Amino acid sequence: MIAKPRILICDDNAEILQTLKLSLRSSFEITTANNVEKAKKLVIENDFDAAVIDLNFEGQEHDGIHLLDFMNKQAAGTFLIILSGDTSTRRIVEAMRRKHFHFIVKDDGYFATLLKSLMSATQLSIANKANAQIKYLTQSEAVKTVLRQADTIIKSNSEAPILILGETGTGKEFLAQHIALNLKMKAVAANMGCIPKEMAESILFGHERGAFTGAVANKAGLIETAHNGLFFLDEIGECSAPVQAKLLRVIQEKEVQALGSNKTKKINVRFIAATHRDLNKQVSDGTFRIDLLQRLNTFVLKLPALKERPEDIIFYANLFINDLSRDGDRFHLTPDGENELLAYQWQGNIRELRNVIERIVVLSSKTSIDKAVVAEAIGYGRPHEVTVTRADVVESNARKEEVIKTLKEFNGNKRKSALSLGISEATLYRWLKEFNLNKTLSAQVFKERIEVLP
Repeated sequence: MIAKPRILICDDNAEILQTLKLSLRSSFEITTANNVEKAKKLVIENDFDAAVIDLNFEGQEHDGIHLLDFMNKQAAGTFLIILSGDTSTRRIVEAMRRKHFHFIVKDDGYFATLLKSLMSATQLSIANKANAQIKYLTQSEAVKTVLRQADTIIKSNSEAPILILGETGTGKEFLAQHIALNLKMKAVAANMGCIPKEMAESILFGHERGAFTGAVANKAGLIETAHNGLFFLDEIGECSAPVQAKLLRVIQEKEVQALGSNKTKKINVRFIAATHRDLNKQVSDGTFRIDLLQRLNTFVLKLPALKERPEDIIFYANLFINDLSRDGDRFHLTPDGENELLAYQWQGNIRELRNVIERIVVLSSKTSIDKAVVAEAIGYGRPHEVTVTRADVVESNARKEEVIKTLKEFNGNKRKSALSLGISEATLYRWLKEFNLNKTLSAQVFKERIEVLP
């Protein structure tokens, strides 16, 4: 059972304290204080996730602003909400000089605003207090249904493959990690979208010494290294026909055959595959084997797009804000900032949302994330029309020549070439594709074709 977030409410109005306690106790663990000194003592003795503080305390030595300052020093991790009926300019200005809090006016509809603010503020706490085995975090009932299906599969004795479907960025890899974690199995992963097609068979199934030029020793494939564990194959829709044929044999016969070998090895591996593609359409197009699909889809888990689970948009936004915030910064979403996030379509799903939040945390000059800040961050990431200048062409040609020169220097070795160029291997592969140099993707092919390179 996950512990409820702990909330401190400090107000000198006993009726308001009682009303809020009764109204919020189903979702939160509520502690109340009717004066500032009692609240300070509670803060020293307890760890609160959020505090709701009134501004005015008639007849008391200290007021809400004093408590606000105290908590900023003594309880930096507590989300602070000023809840006050005092809307005088002087008091608001005095309060606004402090940076880290959310201000709510006690009007007729304040409770709904307060509840929404508390839910947003405490979602990180909910996540942190969750059982460590729960890897995939969500507030969406649709996703919780998928997780319940996954847990049912986990608890069964079945060893059948699991196929995870969903748009790019919906969290397919995290769901696979959730399953592996709860199965208590070691896991090995490969993303077919990142593996050059010419190298896929060797990487997945291994090779024997002499299987091809440059194969100077026997090497086990990733699938074999997952023996007695779980193998997660992401973007399986990108597999070539030869790889699909070998995968079918691995899944069906529980054996793997390395390149250059006439022998097979028995293995015990459970498969999880994932893709954003429509595999049924690929079967119709002739680009995916129907027998492989039938082997994979014994259990199918489909993650909905982020736009179909709006309750997760603010949930993840707050998780990312807390995860990405710099030391000393306490970013928080305003109500109109939340509405701006909810109104966007999120074609890149959770991954795009994280990118937007990271832009805000890195580039924003203020900690209050309002509508304008969100709109600017979203707009910054949208693609713009690209105008190619002569300078761009010259730079591109120079880069291509440098890549070719470096590849020649290191005999086609991508790792050494990337290090020499000061870039990642992923960037080098992207440049090779961009410059139409994919024929150099393997060292042996490079050596055969090196003389014909420009």
